[in-house]
Amino acid sequence: MKFYIAFFAFVFSSIVIVQSYAILREDPVSDGCIRIHNKFVSKKSNKFSYEDVKDCYERIPFDDLIASKTIETLTRLLDGFYPFLDKAKEPPQSGFSFKSKDILAELKLLQKKSFQNLYDFIINVKYFFYDMKEPHTLFITDCFSTFAFITNITLYSIVKDDVFDDTIDPSNIDCEVTHINGHQAFEVIYKFAQDSVYLSRDIGVRFNTALDHKHSGYSFSVRAELPETPNIVYTLKCYKHTRSFNVTRNWVAFSTPSLLKRFNNSRTYFTNICNATEENKPTSYSSGLQDIKISSNSIHRIMTIQPEGLTIIKIIEDFMEFYKIKDFGVVRILTMQYPEMYDENDNFNSAFFTNIIQGFKDLTNTGVKKVVLDLTDNLGGYDLISAFISLLLFSNTYPSFEFDFRITEPMKLAITEQFKLAIPENVFDMADYADAKTYINFTSANDLFGNNSFTRGNITEHYSKKFVISNAYVEFLKEFIQNFTTPLPWKPEDYIILTNGLCGSACAMIVEHAVELNNVSTISIGGIASIPLLSCTSFPGGFVTDSDEILDSLNILGIQNNTLMPKNFPLTGIRLTLLYTETYSNRKPVKLLEYEFRPADFRLFYDEKNIKNISILWSQAAAFIGKKK
Repeated sequence: MKFYIAFFAFVFSSIVIVQSYAILREDPVSDGCIRIHNKFVSKKSNKFSYEDVKDCYERIPFDDLIASKTIETLTRLLDGFYPFLDKAKEPPQSGFSFKSKDILAELKLLQKKSFQNLYDFIINVKYFFYDMKEPHTLFITDCFSTFAFITNITLYSIVKDDVFDDTIDPSNIDCEVTHINGHQAFEVIYKFAQDSVYLSRDIGVRFNTALDHKHSGYSFSVRAELPETPNIVYTLKCYKHTRSFNVTRNWVAFSTPSLLKRFNNSRTYFTNICNATEENKPTSYSSGLQDIKISSNSIHRIMTIQPEGLTIIKIIEDFMEFYKIKDFGVVRILTMQYPEMYDENDNFNSAFFTNIIQGFKDLTNTGVKKVVLDLTDNLGGYDLISAFISLLLFSNTYPSFEFDFRITEPMKLAITEQFKLAIPENVFDMADYADAKTYINFTSANDLFGNNSFTRGNITEHYSKKFVISNAYVEFLKEFIQNFTTPLPWKPEDYIILTNGLCGSACAMIVEHAVELNNVSTISIGGIASIPLLSCTSFPGGFVTDSDEILDSLNILGIQNNTLMPKNFPLTGIRLTLLYTETYSNRKPVKLLEYEFRPADFRLFYDEKNIKNISILWSQAAAFIGKKK
């Protein structure tokens, strides 16, 4: 039994594709791609200068036809399948910080612009979606994701910005950063969080992310996009120095051999990376972000020396951790994206889920009376895991929120055809979802479509009936849990949920379920000191797909050539990830979770100790358990 909803998880991986090293007779001075290739071949290096990567990226000329067709496909996809097309026009709720957009009108304006080169066009489209601060819906391109960038200095925030690590000069660690490139450090980080970080609609959460190097590519210190300047000048103030001083760090570009083998000049870079043939296209992509080692002690990891009073109960590697500290327990959930949830036949992996149950049972056997649920920096994954954990913690509440979608002509046609043909695992397969009022599965498209209309952004449109995860799935999970354990001994008031606001998608579903239906307390850490409230979750849920899956599904249904439907992107290395359902609050049934500001009940801040020893942070959070909100 398998859930077909995959919530957001940003995963980098690589595949090795052998590419010949033939060097074209061109002047390396004029082609950064050649210089990169020469260094990779002669020195076996995967580190390159900022200037070489900039030259390589910007050497590919702008093509008006590519740009025009790209915008046309984006427009069709969003107009046909994006649920928030009208909602996006409305100003943000108090507590949020993002730009409202008339998406289709702004895409039209973008289509009319001219750009210096292809990179200039692509980066403008990327930031168009970044501005929405809705990371389920992103413009992704293989073409300019080959390199990651690092300056060897990482930061953290208390009230000021301090150096967390300096891999070149460790004596700078814990020095205060007063200025960056001559500007006040806080203002620089704030602007970066406002403009370039897209993982939350809450600026405080984005500020946390900007200073957090674990999620490489989103932070100020580790970038997935080409930085604006070749270096950064930090002005430091240290207790051991009588005056401030400047430290200059150049951006260093990284990539992986599997990508570096694919090109030897700008022409082959475009052919083999930006527009690879189906036979020559990697199934997944990596710019080497996962290989960058910034610090021997990751920013929120327990230090090598086990803190006094901490007992490790159980570790499910790279997924879930169970600890006891003095008189309380800690359950740390790192991700909802875990391949072992299915066995080799793609079926429900009972061994994986019994292992989770065993962790909770082992923690229960220690006798702890209160528990910190640490969901910090959890970017989500599969809703099967979310539903399972929600039922395990709170067996008496239904683990599914209510969903719907905007009924456009393309969506109506696709779902109608899917009900007729019943194609397995098709994006438009809604047969396994149930009416939110009756819990009865839908048997026809018309039954699902219903007759609901809502006005958003001054536009009235038709939306489907509200629906939930099939009750058969829920009963299956309940029965599975009951076969392996009795209900956990802790009541809702015995828990507190800790996040830094970056608990997204399937992770957010666990928190929202705990808060809305069980009144569990939450505590957020970090953010901006002058802003009193900080979200406990980000981008909470919905059904996510991408343009490749939509186009494949339409093709299988035999309707891709219909004039209503989007065409393929002009480059094979382009795709759009896309949220295509809305998620409603259980507490406020007319409110959409994606647009609701959800501040935590309590607040903590990072300091020089808890930033490097998470057990201190857990103890600080545990002290709030049982306190009045």
